[in-house]
Amino acid sequence: MSLVFLPIFGFFIGLVLIALGGGGGGFYVGILTAIFNVHPAIAASTSLATIIPTTIIGAYGHWKAGNVNLHLGGIMMISAIAGSVIGSLCSGYVPEKYYNMITGVILILLTVQMLVQYLKRHKKQEETNTCEKRGYNLSDIIKASFFGLIGGVLSGLVGICGTAALVAGLMTLGCGALEIVGTSVFIIIGISITGFLMHLSMGNIDWKLVLLLVTGTSTGALFAPYILSRFDKEKTEKVLPPVIIIMTAILGTMVLMK
Repeated sequence: MSLVFLPIFGFFIGLVLIALGGGGGGFYVGILTAIFNVHPAIAASTSLATIIPTTIIGAYGHWKAGNVNLHLGGIMMISAIAGSVIGSLCSGYVPEKYYNMITGVILILLTVQMLVQYLKRHKKQEETNTCEKRGYNLSDIIKASFFGLIGGVLSGLVGICGTAALVAGLMTLGCGALEIVGTSVFIIIGISITGFLMHLSMGNIDWKLVLLLVTGTSTGALFAPYILSRFDKEKTEKVLPPVIIIMTAILGTMVLMK
């Protein structure tokens, strides 16, 4: 079953999640544990290993399209790498029954944060009829570091790559929808490599699962930036944020109910 369906699942997750801003780690973990009965620790490490080539390919495509904010991305990646180390070191001390609860609660809280920020920005743009112009100060750097740290901890702890935290942070800092997508994918490169190396040292890698998923996800990631470029940019900027918020809410609810 895994030989046939894992690459197929991987392709669609790579295609959709790279297009919508993230490596899809939460979906990889959910599919591996719920459908293929993989142990959570193995699923987490497999997710991180799979995300590495997927995000490298996706980030390159987004960078070429001008969707990567290297300034914020660099700051968040540094703090996210530190968080990934912390999360990985703590992963062995968290009882398995609490994994889903911790992950689900954090995802729901981040959904609320993104929704509040989206409504504020939407109201502001309606009043001014202009896009938000921004300059980064110390407060922005602290915010970027905080959300990057949370994303890294989530990655190392439960293998969901911390996408929701990164997206929430970039949305809070006033980034446009396509910029959020491209920058979050860029940041996840550093997170996934760090988290994977930490899990590799613990021996939690199933290379067969990694190979099957990577085959599909890498192919999907190749097409995602190209597909995004075919849509009208103004419409994409309006549609993507609500879609990302809804997907995060659904994922958080599914994890809590599991």
